[in-house]
Amino acid sequence: MLLVALTFYRLIILAQIGLHPDEAYYWLWSRVPSAGYYDHAPMIAWWIWLSTRLLGDNSLGVRLFPILSVLVVSGATFVTSWELYRDRRLAMRAGVWVNAMPLIGFAALLATPDAPSTLFWTLTIWALAWLRRSGDRRIWLLVGVLAGLGCLSKYTNLFLGLGILLWMILDSEARKRLYGPYMFIGGVIALAVFSPTIIWNFEHHWVSFAKQFGRIDNGQPPSWHPLEFLAGQFGLANPAIVIFAAIAVRTVWKRRREADFSPAAFLLVLSAPLLIYMSLHSLHSRVQGNWLAPVYPAMAIMAAEAAQHSADSHHLNRMMRWAAPAGIGLIAVFFFYFASPLGQQAPFPSPADKLMGWNELSADIAQYKLLHDANWIGTIDYGVTGELAFNTDDPQHVQEIASRKRYSFETIDPKLVETPGLLVVPAASDILERLRSCLPQMEPVGEVARRAGKRVLERYAILKIKQAPPDILSKGCAL
Repeated sequence: MLLVALTFYRLIILAQIGLHPDEAYYWLWSRVPSAGYYDHAPMIAWWIWLSTRLLGDNSLGVRLFPILSVLVVSGATFVTSWELYRDRRLAMRAGVWVNAMPLIGFAALLATPDAPSTLFWTLTIWALAWLRRSGDRRIWLLVGVLAGLGCLSKYTNLFLGLGILLWMILDSEARKRLYGPYMFIGGVIALAVFSPTIIWNFEHHWVSFAKQFGRIDNGQPPSWHPLEFLAGQFGLANPAIVIFAAIAVRTVWKRRREADFSPAAFLLVLSAPLLIYMSLHSLHSRVQGNWLAPVYPAMAIMAAEAAQHSADSHHLNRMMRWAAPAGIGLIAVFFFYFASPLGQQAPFPSPADKLMGWNELSADIAQYKLLHDANWIGTIDYGVTGELAFNTDDPQHVQEIASRKRYSFETIDPKLVETPGLLVVPAASDILERLRSCLPQMEPVGEVARRAGKRVLERYAILKIKQAPPDILSKGCAL
């Protein structure tokens, strides 16, 4: 009942909070459902397409399925714990602790690829735990379906396939009981489910795979990134839960030579490829905090099991009792504050700044558009494009003029740029000089600001485009 009540609270609160620029961008995707997009796999666009058909183009319509997915993830965490330990109290704690992790409590509620990615990763882990306990090899078929849906959500989920192979290699008992034709058929099913996105990438010169997998060689080796990575995960996963998860990992390591492959070892091995890759990636580039979201439910299970066996320690027992109230309470207060009029006008910077002021900014730009008889709006950033499109009655008349490869899913009337337009760019930048070669006939007409109450978050220059190159919406402007 606690988690159901928490879900209703999230639905009510998040209906009052504006979209993050990334969410608005994915909403643009959902207007043209496709098997793939430049940045990510397509599942989040499919979710938004369906939910906005049910609730309309509003904040709750965009976020409906991500919010509900956290409830399903909580349930999947509970049943996975039950399959592994057959301990109801432990399973209940793990299901609740997932909701006490700030990354799940904050980011997983937003309409981004992390929501379906975490959902299908967790469901796949549940199916594997069921397979491990029952020994019914036919469950490999379900594993294949769920793993394939995960890959349709985010390419991160490919690492779970490596984790499954690693488990089969390291757990000799599981290999004897579960290895066979059904395992390979499950792999074929996963590939078949994922195949629409593979085909889409083939037809689009592998752009999406190249963008995501190109991160492997990207960046320089600044020494502070690993520390930032570790500190970020410590906070995003809830410090108390991280400590218990670390105890679980230490226990697995101490017992590594034992014949019995423990449930904690099972969860750790499945998560290991993604954890290892992100750790190595942090040596040369920044790792965004949300990239490890899929392994958080497994971490919650491992932490709950370690806490169960640490009850004799006064300090650890107190930490265990406060992990959920502190985590869930902090998240609930954060959302309530920033959904209220007081939070919308907060006088201090916060992570919620990216969600604020877009509706008012769009209204100000609409006034300039009317004043200067402009027919379309140009931008140079996908987030601004999404926000302005979401907050206008004619989304197709808001177009990014820089990275046009992001918008291969759209069919745009080329005659649009034959009419007068407005260009919206960050005011404090040298971008205008670089745009002159592409748009020589433009003139400044004003400046607008995105605000949170009296606080200015960003300023934008408004320029009138008298004439744009006819191929600007196909080739874009090189910046």
